[in-house]
Amino acid sequence: MSLPCLVWADLRNDPLEPSPVDALQAYFRLRHVVGPADTVRGIEQSAPLLACFEYDYPNLSGLKALRATKQAHPSLPILMLTVHHSEALAVWAFRTRVWDYLVKPFSAKELWWRLERLLDVLPAGQEGGRAIAMPVPLIPPEARIGRPDAAERMTQYALTYVQRHYGEMLRLQDVARCCHMSVYAFSRSFKRTYGLTFREYLCRYRLKRALELLQHSNASISEVACAAGFRNASHFSRLFHQRIGITPSQYRGDLPSARPCPDNA
Repeated sequence: MSLPCLVWADLRNDPLEPSPVDALQAYFRLRHVVGPADTVRGIEQSAPLLACFEYDYPNLSGLKALRATKQAHPSLPILMLTVHHSEALAVWAFRTRVWDYLVKPFSAKELWWRLERLLDVLPAGQEGGRAIAMPVPLIPPEARIGRPDAAERMTQYALTYVQRHYGEMLRLQDVARCCHMSVYAFSRSFKRTYGLTFREYLCRYRLKRALELLQHSNASISEVACAAGFRNASHFSRLFHQRIGITPSQYRGDLPSARPCPDNA
């Protein structure tokens, strides 16, 4: 039985960095293309079963290539892989109707698991496909800025790590290892890049998640504290009062217009 065709579009700023594409050699007939122009031609010529668009820091031309591909081939499943991640970018991707969205780093096993799930459903729904009726989504402004410097590229992994694991116990050495840096080098680089320490960033991120839970869920204060990654309700309540100026219970009871919403919680 012939292998299904997969177009792998390499739209990274640095194509010399390791890519997970080699892990798929045994499962697909790969068509590896580099750059926006070759991506469009490669898909036209190969008529693939699916496509993977690999980014590190997505730029305007790279995201336009994905959007144009989906408009021209609405039934083609697209998997988007990226180092840089933001809520705006993820919303844009799913409004463009990518099938799945993965933030690097991830294992080859996780990539294959995502693709295997897609292959399971493709035979029943591969033909036809529905056109995109919604307005064309605007590409996030951050894609127009360009590639960050070396320090920001390394510490970007830490932001993704926090987004995935903020509800767990996070050790500085584990986050530094994720960025392939020593604790000392990571701490200096993070402070220089973002203007605050990693621990302060983590505290603010957890507080913002807690604010969302208090506004939009019926969870108890203890459950909110646990979900947001604080070690206990007492510590959470004390820190919340210090940073926000009222207790979590008072915050939940206030009218939305009266709730404090500091940028630097």
